[in-house]
Amino acid sequence: MVAVTSQMLLSIHIPKTAGVSFRQVLAQLFQEDFLQKYWHCTDARGQVVPAVPDNVRCIHGHFPPEALLPQFPQAKLITWVRDPVERVISSYYHRLRDPDWNNPISRQLHEQRLSLIQFAELDLMRNEIARFMGGKRPREFAFIGHTEQFDASLVRFREQFGFPAVPVPRENCNPARTTDRYDVDARTRRRIAALNELDFKIYEEICREGI
Repeated sequence: MVAVTSQMLLSIHIPKTAGVSFRQVLAQLFQEDFLQKYWHCTDARGQVVPAVPDNVRCIHGHFPPEALLPQFPQAKLITWVRDPVERVISSYYHRLRDPDWNNPISRQLHEQRLSLIQFAELDLMRNEIARFMGGKRPREFAFIGHTEQFDASLVRFREQFGFPAVPVPRENCNPARTTDRYDVDARTRRRIAALNELDFKIYEEICREGI
C-alpha cells in the first residue's frame, strides 16, 4: 500500500540512529514513490537514477537538508536521533564487524587498528547530528524519532502523518549487545561526550522540549 500523501518527505539518516530499519518502513509505505540517497540516488527497484523522478514523495539517506531543500522547498524534514555517546560507540563496533572497504573511515579503522577513543577523535566521527542537521534547528523538523524509544516514536510518526502500520524489520543491530547501553567505563564516556559537545546540545534540546 502506497502512503497517501502529496507532500514530499526528506528523511535525514544520521548514522547509527535506526535509519536502516526506518528506511525499510518508508520503502513499504511509499513503494514506487520512494528514493534512497546515499553514495548514489537509487529508486524503489535499486536502480541508480541521475535525478529525482517526478513521482517520488519520500527521499531517505545520508544528506543534510540543504542538499535537497532548494529543489523541494515545501518538503517536510524528518530524522532520528540517539544519545551521542551511544551513537559513536555503535558506529565503532558496526564498522569493526562489517567493514566497508570503499569507505575511508572504515579502511582507516582497520588498517590502523584504531581504539574506540581514537575512532571517536576522528573529525568525521564527531558531532554527526549537527552535521547532518545542517543549518536547521530541531524545531524546523516535522518529526524527530528517538532511537532509544523506537517503537513509541514509530507509532508517533504513523499517527502524525496518518500512515498505516507495516512490518518493522530490525536491521544493523549489534548482535553482541545485550543491554540498552554499551558497557564502557565512565572515563571513556566522558571523553566521547566532550568530543561531541554540539551534538549533546542538540540532543538535550530535543529531549528537553519534547520534540
